[in-house]
Amino acid sequence: MDANERFQWLFKKFRIHPIFWMVLGAGILTGHFWEVLTVLFIVLIHECGHTFMALHYGWRLETVEILPFGGVARVNEHGTRPMKEEWWVILAGPIQHLWLPIVSFLLLGCSFWNEQNHEIFLQRNGMILMFNLLPIWPLDGGKILLLLLSLKLPYQKAYRLALLLSALFLLIITGWIVWHTTFLLNYSIVALFLVISILKEWRAQPYVFMRFLLERWHASGDDKRSRTRKIIVTPETSAWKIFAEFRRGVKHCILIKGRGWKREIDEKTLLEAFFSGKLTDKSIGEVFT
Repeated sequence: MDANERFQWLFKKFRIHPIFWMVLGAGILTGHFWEVLTVLFIVLIHECGHTFMALHYGWRLETVEILPFGGVARVNEHGTRPMKEEWWVILAGPIQHLWLPIVSFLLLGCSFWNEQNHEIFLQRNGMILMFNLLPIWPLDGGKILLLLLSLKLPYQKAYRLALLLSALFLLIITGWIVWHTTFLLNYSIVALFLVISILKEWRAQPYVFMRFLLERWHASGDDKRSRTRKIIVTPETSAWKIFAEFRRGVKHCILIKGRGWKREIDEKTLLEAFFSGKLTDKSIGEVFT
C-alpha cells in the first residue's frame, strides 16, 4: 500500500476509550478543558512511539486505545518475539516524554504559547510519564515488570506473578492516596479501569498461555534463539507440567528419564504431539517411549 493508504489504515487502528470521554466531560465541567486537550496531545505522541516501533519490527497491530493517563497498544504477539524487540516497543512510549518539554520551550516564542501553557504542559508530561512507569498492568511499568520476571521465571509463572504484583501495587498506591488526599474523581475512574484490566487479564490467562504455545509451535521452524534449556522429566509427566517450565528467549530440550532408558526430544516435537492430539490424555512416556 502507498503512504496515503498506510496512514488511513493506521488512523483506523486508533480508538478513544470511553473513560477518556468521561475525564474530558469532567474537565469541561470543572474548567480544565485546556489541560485535558494537553493530556490528549501528550498521550497521542506517547502511543505513536509504541505504535511506530511495533510496526518497525513487523508486529501485528490490532488497536491503539487512548486513555487519560496513556494508552494501550494491542498487538497480536504472545511472548515469542525477541525480548530486545519488546523492550524497545515498551520504552518507545516513555522516550517521547524526553523531547516534548524541548518543543514546549521552543514554542514560548510564539504568540499562542505562554508561560502558563508551558508550565501546564511540563506538569502533565511528567505526571503521565511517572504514572505510566508504575509497575501495574497494563501500564508500561507493568509490562516492564513482566519482562524482568520473565528473565528468571517460566513464562506462565512470570505472567501470573506480574498480575498479582500489579494488584498489590495498585492497592498500596490507592491506599496512600486515600490516606493523604481528598477524594479524586479522575483517579477513581483510572483505578477502576486498572482493576478491571487486571481482572480481565487474570481470567484470560489460559487463553494467553495457549496462544503463547501456539506461537512457539508456529515459530519453531524458524527458531533463532541461541540458548538451550534442558527440562528433565519422568515418563509419567504430563505435557502441561512441561509447558509450565517453558521460558522466553530459549529453546527447550526435554529429557525423559525412565528406569534404564532415556530419550531426548525438542520442544517442536512435543508441541506437534500436543496439538495433534496425541498427548490429550496420555503422559509423555506413553507417547515417546
